[in-house]
Amino acid sequence: MGSTVAESWERFVMSETPAATPSGKLSREQKITNVVGLGIVLIILAAALYFARDNGVNAEVGECVKGTGSNDIKQVACDNPEAQYEVVGKMKDKDQSEATLASCRDFAGATDVHWEKNSTGSFLRCLAGVTQ
Repeated sequence: MGSTVAESWERFVMSETPAATPSGKLSREQKITNVVGLGIVLIILAAALYFARDNGVNAEVGECVKGTGSNDIKQVACDNPEAQYEVVGKMKDKDQSEATLASCRDFAGATDVHWEKNSTGSFLRCLAGVTQ
């Protein structure tokens, strides 16, 4: 018999110990995968920011928009030939029933109204025609 229970246990534990872990360095394939993945995330983020910027929701007083549908607007540069309106007033938390030209009487030159509701609230914009 020559060996004790403790010695037998130690030999068992030592034989079941996994191989040493890698040094923490990434393989070439892992590096490429990480770079490509990061690139894809950056492209998606850039596209989301671009389309959010382009939306009429962000049009503030002094900026210009063009009509793209029955009640849709798109922000454009005021020197762009497509610019149809300048935002001369903006009110938050207005109901659609308040989207009348009478609501814009305090904003000089207002000729049209645009109402929009999204995840951040509802907005009423008073618009004045742009002359080019």
